[in-house]
Amino acid sequence: MAMEHITASKGVLNWLIVGCVLIFCMVAIGGITRLTDSGLSITEWNVIMGTIPPMNADEWNEAFDQYKQYPQYKIVNEGMSLSEFKGIFFWEYFHRLWGRMMGIVFIVPFLLFYFQGKLKGALLRRTLLILVGGGAIGGLGWFMVKSGLQDRPDVSHYRLAIHLIAAFSLFAYILWTILDIRFPNRKNTKQSYKPIKNLGLLMLVLVYIQIVYGAFVAGLDAGTIYNTFPLMNGEFMPDNVTAYDSFIKNFSDHKDGVQFVHRYFAFVLLGVGIWISMAMLRRRNTASVKFAALIMISVLAIQFTLGIATVLLSKGHVPVYLGTMHQLGALLLLAAVVTANHRIRKAFVA
Repeated sequence: MAMEHITASKGVLNWLIVGCVLIFCMVAIGGITRLTDSGLSITEWNVIMGTIPPMNADEWNEAFDQYKQYPQYKIVNEGMSLSEFKGIFFWEYFHRLWGRMMGIVFIVPFLLFYFQGKLKGALLRRTLLILVGGGAIGGLGWFMVKSGLQDRPDVSHYRLAIHLIAAFSLFAYILWTILDIRFPNRKNTKQSYKPIKNLGLLMLVLVYIQIVYGAFVAGLDAGTIYNTFPLMNGEFMPDNVTAYDSFIKNFSDHKDGVQFVHRYFAFVLLGVGIWISMAMLRRRNTASVKFAALIMISVLAIQFTLGIATVLLSKGHVPVYLGTMHQLGALLLLAAVVTANHRIRKAFVA
């Protein structure tokens, strides 16, 4: 991200912080929606009229009849009652309603701040990109849902990963902008900080890879198999991991393969996280750099533990509370790594 000098009023800063909080909540709601298999309960994308839910028995029956036309009902939920349908409808409706509310919270203050002259230069460019990114994420959400309204009873794990990465990246971009405002540029002194800068970038890339594989595990329901740790039912790599003839398909389209990558890549992430944290703590750094290192390794340890708990307790299905916590843990880990990278670049003393 560019090393731009950005200043903002307290109101603009608070607006951006609220944006991060709303995205954090959206990730939680999205996780619950997915874990309760609610995401395909609304079969249309009507941005304006879709704000109003069914208001009477006839409208509920109409919505239910529409749902019955699609694979999830025919293959998974045939015989579901109307009251059960209302339960899954609620989470998808709440998910979409929260997205609409976020759109208002981002757009209305943007216009007010712009006409007040509080958004200029780099800050204007960034906030415009945030607005475009938010709209794109909404479109990607429907792109994901459409994949489950065709021949399959669930969404494409690839589209799920794209949607999740887009949401996480928008959160990271807003957070970076907040950090730029709160902690303006400082001169790095004496020796080059390039080695530790590269470690920070490596950690960020590894976190994104792990998030993608987390989405693959979720999209393929791969978390409900091999519920032992650290080995997979007593083996490092069971034979079924390589069931397909294609190496790529084994580790991108196969339940066993994606869980294999996700669970063991967590050890790589933990090792690199400890390495970079120690590097940040050993050198003569500012207190903010050391604090960022401690936060990063602490969040990483918590997320690693949540991952183990999810593996052990997801027999048959992933507990909603645990799956949601693990997804939020991934977002917090990304936030910690983004913050660590920011502090390395703007407050590092080699």
